[in-house]
Amino acid sequence: MICLKGSTDHLTGYFLKPCEGEEIPINFIDLEDKIAGWSPELKRTLYVEDIEDTEELKRVRDVTLLKVYNWLGDGESVIELSDPERMQFEDVMNEFVKTGGEIRYTRKKINGKMVNMFRLEKGTPVKRNVKERLLSDLL
Repeated sequence: MICLKGSTDHLTGYFLKPCEGEEIPINFIDLEDKIAGWSPELKRTLYVEDIEDTEELKRVRDVTLLKVYNWLGDGESVIELSDPERMQFEDVMNEFVKTGGEIRYTRKKINGKMVNMFRLEKGTPVKRNVKERLLSDLL
């Protein structure tokens, strides 16, 4: 069940941050391994390819960037995953490939920390809004 609390701006941006209990339907696009670090000057996280580029960054770590199609935002979004979160996503993705359905993204608070979680909603009807037309009519 998709539960939205008030404003949905945090669900439609490039970096998804749903509140606990909110679910976002997503489709997988790509996984990319990066090195992340906090930039005190820019006051945001930067993602780099090479460890040499992290000299002025703090809290440097290896992360996986999961690129997804966000159905609520109607566009591409990114989710930063740790190793356990990536393994959990891969398990859900394998089940999705076998049985179909819809992948839902949410976050849960575990031991005082928000953790990314994925689940497979089985039996979700596929909505099609396709009109039958000839290609020659479109050209």
